[in-house]
Amino acid sequence: MRNHSRSLLLTSLVLGLALACGGGSHSAPAAAATAPAATGLTYANPTGSGWRLLKDASSTSTRLVLNLVGPSGLKTRGVGFNLQAPATVKFGAFNNGLAIQDAGVYQLLSIAQADPNEPVALIGGVKPGNVLTAGIFQKDRAQSAQDSGTTLCQIAFVFDATSGLHAGDKLPLQITKAKVIPEDIGEVTDDLLTLDKKMKMADITLAIGSLSAQ
Repeated sequence: MRNHSRSLLLTSLVLGLALACGGGSHSAPAAAATAPAATGLTYANPTGSGWRLLKDASSTSTRLVLNLVGPSGLKTRGVGFNLQAPATVKFGAFNNGLAIQDAGVYQLLSIAQADPNEPVALIGGVKPGNVLTAGIFQKDRAQSAQDSGTTLCQIAFVFDATSGLHAGDKLPLQITKAKVIPEDIGEVTDDLLTLDKKMKMADITLAIGSLSAQ
């Protein structure tokens, strides 16, 4: 009788363990399929009609060119911004050796026929944290401020096949700072004292689209 009771107790313990472990006979869930390795980049333009970065028609899957475009009818004398991208994304360079390219809207020299060795008012470099600092400014004070509703400059992203990206990966972009030089700064009628008081760039909101690996 004692052996029978002991057998019942062992049977109950084994059954309890089996139930606690989910029966022990079910197979483990299948691992999620890994997306294929990315072969390029894709970009969806932001909406709206304000300051924004728009995909240029010359873009390819491995070199994405973005145009900086402002609001139509707004006249300015320059614009600058900081754009941060993930470490898996590379900023591209143009033929000028910089990470920004002039679109021919602003006069980047001090006078129309300046010294050929005069530096143009164009900057574009990548800082630590993969932050692109870019700016384009009008130096010729004799020229009028320009309508911002067109391509003012270009930047580029280059796909890195060694980045480990997979198709469908989202690549968040962030504008950490963006400013413009308003129309009334730098007019030839401004004396140095007036110019000094007015010389303050205005903050703007620069819209960016969504960047993904494909």
